Amino acid sequence: MRTRYFVALAALGAVGLAACGGGGSYSSGSKPVQGAVVAKQMTGTVVKSGNTSLGTVLVSSSGRTLYGLTTDTKTHSSCSGACASIWPPVLVGPGWTAAPGLDAGTFSTIVRADGSRQLEAGRWPLYTYSGDTKPGDVNGEGSGGVWFAAGTDGVLVKSAPSSAATMASTGY
Repeated sequence: MRTRYFVALAALGAVGLAACGGGGSYSSGSKPVQGAVVAKQMTGTVVKSGNTSLGTVLVSSSGRTLYGLTTDTKTHSSCSGACASIWPPVLVGPGWTAAPGLDAGTFSTIVRADGSRQLEAGRWPLYTYSGDTKPGDVNGEGSGGVWFAAGTDGVLVKSAPSSAATMASTGY
């Protein structure tokens, strides 16, 4: 029984990642994944730098790695519905700030379809990943080939593929 539960949970996670990995719109009438992180509007210092295995990247005020989605544009987030329950957008309210040491000119906001404001670094709307459980985690890095941690300069940090991923993609 316990094995079936873990297999079902793993399958649900794979479906969620696949739903957020391809192109197109991620708007969905689907209900959020049970237990997924829900985005909350933040004020005050909402973004700072933090150390990870990828180097220094942007993190939330609680230290969670911030990611960009390569299918987004400078003015549009393509992750909503079920996607946003796995990859919660960094929503900000009036008076949000970047931590000292970060270039305030790197940051702006976009208006999402629901009217909320999402933090953007460079040209990338920012998200956290529900699979990161503690500061410094980068479990979302490279997910679906479209999710990457955001550097402090607003450029996405695209890590080199692992040898296992390279072997899988080449058939070796």
